[in-house]
Amino acid sequence: SLFALMSALASDIDAQVNKLKSLQEEVSSIRSNIQVVSGQQNENEMVRQELQLLNDSSVVYKKVGPVLLRQTLDEAKETVSKRLEYIAGEKEKLEKSLAATDEQGMKVAHDVQKKQSQLQSATAEAVGAIAKEHYEGKK
Repeated sequence: SLFALMSALASDIDAQVNKLKSLQEEVSSIRSNIQVVSGQQNENEMVRQELQLLNDSSVVYKKVGPVLLRQTLDEAKETVSKRLEYIAGEKEKLEKSLAATDEQGMKVAHDVQKKQSQLQSATAEAVGAIAKEHYEGKK
């Protein structure tokens, strides 16, 4: 019946809206993670630039827990370079995840709009049927 269809559409819309909210929260979380990784990337880029200013006779220390360990300049540059590669990879993964989640959210939002339109049509049809029934009952 028309009312069963309307009820099914309404509960499906509710489920899709909840899914959309969940996807929006996920997008927000991914964006936050991208900001953190971007901050790490900027920090390490500054370290790399500072290391470029040093000469081979410069003394460089790496902090490991509460201890400072002496490193060669080349080791320090290599460590920072590898860290930047890793961070760039993580950032790329997050950006791909963000794009996929955004796309999924857009599909769910489109589906919700489509079902809301179907529900409005079904509601209008039901109102028309009730009005017709009422009008014919008065004859």
